[in-house]
Amino acid sequence: MQNRSMTVALLALLVAGCSRTEIPQPASSATTSPPIAPQNSQSERVPAPTEEPTNDVVRDLIFEQYREIEQAGGMPVTVTGTGQGIRLRAKLFHAQKEKCTHSPQDPPGSYDCDLLIKVSMTGDGSDPANEEPSEQGARIGVKWDPSGKWIRR
Repeated sequence: MQNRSMTVALLALLVAGCSRTEIPQPASSATTSPPIAPQNSQSERVPAPTEEPTNDVVRDLIFEQYREIEQAGGMPVTVTGTGQGIRLRAKLFHAQKEKCTHSPQDPPGSYDCDLLIKVSMTGDGSDPANEEPSEQGARIGVKWDPSGKWIRR
């Protein structure tokens, strides 16, 4: 009977502990600094535009993305058939926005943009600028930054 009482008491403690809705905070000490206020105040925030980003904005963002990939030395990939690792290098020649879509689940000013790009790629270490480019589809996430400009997601 004593084991049963002990089991019931332990279950009650477990249920009480699991039903807590707030996490206890550690006791503050005198050395704790006050919270730092965010750098941007509400007056400096620029609300998201109601229109989707322009072709120039989307084109500039995808060119920026390809520049960063090239500066990093290409994109590391693994050939699944052999397990061999290579670096893909790409040269973007042209980009044209086809459309941008906003999902109702996304915050205002957040879009997925489809583009038609002209790009060449190499995986043998050669310069992709020397290769014949081909057209293909691409997609980039774009969002409005409260500082007042479009950025990649």
